Formats: sequence, structure tokens, C-alpha cells
Amino acid sequence: MKLYRMDDEVSIAGSVKELQRIRSRIESIGENESIELSFDAEGCSGGFGTLEKAMIIKAGRGPAFAKYEDGVGIVLTGNIESLKVFASFFDFDPDSEVGCHYHWDEACDSNYVASGTLPIIVAVA
Repeated sequence: MKLYRMDDEVSIAGSVKELQRIRSRIESIGENESIELSFDAEGCSGGFGTLEKAMIIKAGRGPAFAKYEDGVGIVLTGNIESLKVFASFFDFDPDSEVGCHYHWDEACDSNYVASGTLPIIVAVA
């Protein structure tokens, strides 16, 4: 599973099974908890920016907001409701084809996604 970071967006790509595991982990987060998702940062990014090895998801306040932190990776913070909405973007049908994807930040309103967030695409690879 890969986490690609470009200057203006992030893309998470994995098999349906891998994406479903991420969905389950995010849905299980409790108040004031955080989880770290690990990704394969080896190999070529295929022209899609930089491969990152980690994404930290923190339960906090307000709509979800994603940013890049040097030396840490991608950090996404938001209230439980916003994180559950984010988790839903990892829910693909078992027969989803490679290339099927969702744009999290474009599909949600300001109740769930904070203005100025780093856009995130979730894709089947």
C-alpha cells in the first residue's frame, strides 16, 4: 500500500482488502486517541511526488484537516464524526476495479472537512 504526497494533494492507493483494514482502524478511534498508518515508501513513486511512510490520524475537535509535517508525514485531525466520514472513503466493493477512487475533500461539506485541508484521494491499486 502506498501513500503518495504531491505539493497540492495526497493519494492513498491499495488493494480493496488493505483499504478496508484502514477503514476499520479509523472507525475504531476513540476521543483524544490517535492511530498511525504505515505505508510502503520503497521504490519509485511513478511521477506522483514523494512516497511517505506514515499517516497519523488524531481525534480532536472540528472538521477534519489534513497537513504534511516534515519528519512525521501526513497528519489528519478531526472530531469523531468527521473521522468516520473520512473512513467511509476507504469502503470499496470487493469487485472494485483498479483505478476506482474517491476524492474525500471534494465530496464533503465544511461540517466534515476544514477549509484549506490537503486534498486526499483514496484509490484501489
